[in-house]
Amino acid sequence: LHVGLAIHNYGIQEYMQHSVKTNEVFEQSMTFVDGYLHPGDNPGIGVEFNEEAAAAYPYKQAYLPYNRLVDGTVHDW
Repeated sequence: LHVGLAIHNYGIQEYMQHSVKTNEVFEQSMTFVDGYLHPGDNPGIGVEFNEEAAAAYPYKQAYLPYNRLVDGTVHDW
């Protein structure tokens, strides 16, 4: 959003609304009203990290599937 505001001929700003849980952890000052993004008045990039809310969602390591066995050979998924 800030890059788009800084460049006068910026193309299209894509925006995907965040889930309620994400907004609890990352408190934002920007708003989306009538198809327009407004940056808000908070200093910096306008995002605050809520550590207490983040503690409710501990990190769980996940792995993407890959097609190699432990010995390095390739196999079909």
